[in-house]
Amino acid sequence: MEAPPTKPPDRFQQAIEQWRQQHKLRDDEPLLLCLELFRIHQQQWDAIRREELPSFSDFRDSLVQLHQHTTAFQRQAAALTEELRRYKSATRLVAPSVTGLLLTALLAIVVGIFIGRYLL
Repeated sequence: MEAPPTKPPDRFQQAIEQWRQQHKLRDDEPLLLCLELFRIHQQQWDAIRREELPSFSDFRDSLVQLHQHTTAFQRQAAALTEELRRYKSATRLVAPSVTGLLLTALLAIVVGIFIGRYLL
């Protein structure tokens, strides 16, 4: 029977082993247990980050959809702009003349004077 394949030790584990040998720490040292807890904690956070981050294909699909919606919006806006340019209003706004503005101001002054005399 073959033994199940073992994973090669990663860099963190190798660094811990080298540090342990350098400082002559026993296998049951409490500090090594703290490092093991840190490793568990780090693996959990790495797993959570991988779950929360969308994959690149999801991001790419979102960009493709955004491009499609933008293109459709631009087409519809161009069609609306073209229709508005073709539409000619029956009532054109005419800028007031200087004479009309002067007569309106004069009439407002005269009416103001009469109202002032009437109320006083």
